Amino acid sequence: MLSVGLDLTCAAAPRPTGVGLAAAHLGRALRVDAGALDLDVRLLCRWTRRHTQAAALAGAPVTRFDARWSVLLARRLDVFHGPDARLPRLRGPALVATVHDLSSRRPGFAPDGFRRTREGHWQDVARRADLVVTYTRAVRDEVAAGLGLPHERIAVVPLAPTGGLAPPPPAERQAVARRLTGGRPFVLALGERSRRKNAAGAARALAAAGPSLADHALVLVGPAGHGHEEVAAALARPDLRGRVVVTDYLPRAEVAALLAEAAALVFPSRYEGFGLPVLEAFAAGLPVVASTDPSVVEVAGGAALHADADDPDGLGAGLARLVQDAALRADLVDRGRARAAAFTWPGAARALSDVYRAAAASAPATEVAPCSP
Repeated sequence: MLSVGLDLTCAAAPRPTGVGLAAAHLGRALRVDAGALDLDVRLLCRWTRRHTQAAALAGAPVTRFDARWSVLLARRLDVFHGPDARLPRLRGPALVATVHDLSSRRPGFAPDGFRRTREGHWQDVARRADLVVTYTRAVRDEVAAGLGLPHERIAVVPLAPTGGLAPPPPAERQAVARRLTGGRPFVLALGERSRRKNAAGAARALAAAGPSLADHALVLVGPAGHGHEEVAAALARPDLRGRVVVTDYLPRAEVAALLAEAAALVFPSRYEGFGLPVLEAFAAGLPVVASTDPSVVEVAGGAALHADADDPDGLGAGLARLVQDAALRADLVDRGRARAAAFTWPGAARALSDVYRAAAASAPATEVAPCSP
């Protein structure tokens, strides 16, 4: 039996981001299937963080560790996995690290301090990790070129819809939508209000959609992020006044209600490591208009409409088509549900099990679960 330590520090926050949620779901899936996978999975968290939150998300106890405990930890593990591109100073176990994207290398996508910290993490991973995991082939290729790693050291393990988004009863979901929009039909955008996620592009797309969406609102769900000033400037346009509802973090039940009630999801991200909101919209039966970012196109797999992130006319035209063309909408809903069903957490757990065994054996990585099932 292979002993694996999974660091869930990235999930140890009051409001974990997509990376933290993904790590917690992977931890849960690995624990559930540990017997079948012949793994002894230990969920870990750095001493200084809120380990109880990580434990609640993963549905299992979490062991805290610090520098003084690292020697003992190393003796108990065959593999250590850092799912947020961070590796402790351990000697003994094979080291696996997930690099979810290289976004902070892009101009304007992250503060300078965060960019420098992230760069240090990536360089450390490139030096010390036996194997690196990415969520898509697009990011795998970028990591190979950007960090100078051979493809044999990088495995692609896609994520899956994060769950907790089953639609509530009609009266409850309608009440959530009515509270936010006053009963107007609406388009939904999920994600941080930042330059990278391009919430401003979602607003511009609504304005460009023309008369067919003149009665629709836009609901932006997500916290303010780096470059949020761009969003504020877009929302100040006269043709958008009173049409955009901005919320911060919402409980999962309320997000599920909005997914069930929205006319479409608009996802104009300029850069993604995966694009979980696209899969979650697919699973909810919501059609999607998304950017042409390579990872987003890879994950969508032909089940969404696409336009360049900085082409509001193209994104708006996609939204108009979804509202006007019932046959197209129905086709994309069917394709989206089928696409979402191809990505599962048990599948991701099996893929990671193969990665762990390859790392422990110092074998080259293989693309165990590409994004085109």
